[in-house]
Amino acid sequence: MTTWRMAFRVGKRGYELWPDCFRLGIAAISYAPFDTIDLSQYPPGEPKELWGQLQSTQKASLRRVAYEMQAGDVIFVKQGPKIVGKGVIKGPYYFDAQFRDPNKDPWPHQVPVEWASDFPEVTRLLGAEQLTVKKLSSEHVQQLEATIVQANDFNRQQEAIEGEVYKAEAIFRSRNRALIQAKKANSDYRCEVCAFSFEQTYGAIGREYIIAHHLKPIASGVAKTTLDDIALLCANCHAMAHTKNPPIPIEELRTFVGRHTNVHVS
Repeated sequence: MTTWRMAFRVGKRGYELWPDCFRLGIAAISYAPFDTIDLSQYPPGEPKELWGQLQSTQKASLRRVAYEMQAGDVIFVKQGPKIVGKGVIKGPYYFDAQFRDPNKDPWPHQVPVEWASDFPEVTRLLGAEQLTVKKLSSEHVQQLEATIVQANDFNRQQEAIEGEVYKAEAIFRSRNRALIQAKKANSDYRCEVCAFSFEQTYGAIGREYIIAHHLKPIASGVAKTTLDDIALLCANCHAMAHTKNPPIPIEELRTFVGRHTNVHVS
């Protein structure tokens, strides 16, 4: 089994074609001299006059798709400095000029691929960035797989935290609905950390909207909640408060905001 890293961008700064390839279950490549040439009908290096029109990096990438990729090989998808997908090649190279990019240019040189649906986007440069198709060394594969494991672990931790926060906040609102309404009614509906106003930014749809945040975690066993136990926060500050367990204190969040903006809330 060989592992490849492949880019799917149209031109240097153009359209990213990999979502279309994911949808169709393929990996595709094209260079203008070969738009109508089925390479399965030729040995490597033929027709010579057409290969001679390609740059060395283009020759290497096209050759890998047409002649070197095999069923069972793995492809990692490159977008800039990120790896955004992973798939397993399911069969040999074939030619299909029906698949075209938004400029109507064909991408006829293809291999069928089963793309993973749950791949975590990671940032990892693996060298030879100018190559559209790069064969990865075992060392590069190990580095990439380690990065993916870290990303998966982080995502699982975030999902667990988000689940705990959602459950706690739902219980909090259920227990203290009248208290929350009273807290909001006596406020200006501005975030107590950054002073953001939903109404000022979004108009009528943001009127009287703010998130009630429990200053004392429910898990701490607090039996009674008072108005002073509730802070009113915007969605961003509420999310930042819950990046730690227990939540980051309001005063500390204000310090973060003041350090990076000109906003000061007392």
